[in-house]
Amino acid sequence: MDIKKGLTYVAFGFLFTLVNFNLKYNSAAVNIVPDFVGWILFFLAYDKLGDYLKDKTYLKWMSLGLAIFTAVEWILAIVKPDLDLDIVKTVVDIVSMVYTFILFGALEKIAHDYNSDKESTIRILKYFNIVIYALFAIAALLSAFVDEKYAVLALVFGLAALVAAIITCVVLFKLNKEISEKIQ
Repeated sequence: MDIKKGLTYVAFGFLFTLVNFNLKYNSAAVNIVPDFVGWILFFLAYDKLGDYLKDKTYLKWMSLGLAIFTAVEWILAIVKPDLDLDIVKTVVDIVSMVYTFILFGALEKIAHDYNSDKESTIRILKYFNIVIYALFAIAALLSAFVDEKYAVLALVFGLAALVAAIITCVVLFKLNKEISEKIQ
C-alpha cells in the first residue's frame, strides 16, 4: 500500500475533474485539462489507498467508467462540436457528486487514522466539492434548455471549481506530507 502516491493521484485527479480551461478550435471548445485524465488518476489511486477503499471496489470501476465516458464526451466535443451533450454532462456531474462524497469519506478516515489536523478541513471540502458538482449539474441542465443566458453563471461556477480544486490539492498534499513525516 502506497498511501502517499494514492493521495497524490487523488489530488491531481481533482484538478483534472474540477478545472476546465477551454480553447476554441474551429467551432469546438477543447478542454485542455480533460476530465478523463482525472478519472484515470482516481482509478490508479484506488489500489494505492488499500484498506481505505477495499470494500468499495465499485469506486474503482466507477472511475474507469467515468474515464471512458468523459473521454468519449471529450472526443465528441472536438469531432462533433454541434452535438448537444448538456444532458450527458448533467448525468456525469451527478455520478461524480456521489463518487466524490464516497471518496472524501475515505480521505477523512485516512486523516483520522494518521491523527491529522486536516480531518475537519477534508470534511468541509467534501461538502464544498459536492456543491461544486451540483452547480455543474445545474448549469449543464440549464444550458440544455436555455441558450447562452447562463454564460456568466457558468463562469462563476468555473471559478468556484478552480478554487475548490486548488484548496483540495493543497490540503491533500499537506496531509501527504504529514503522513510521510509520521511514517519515517
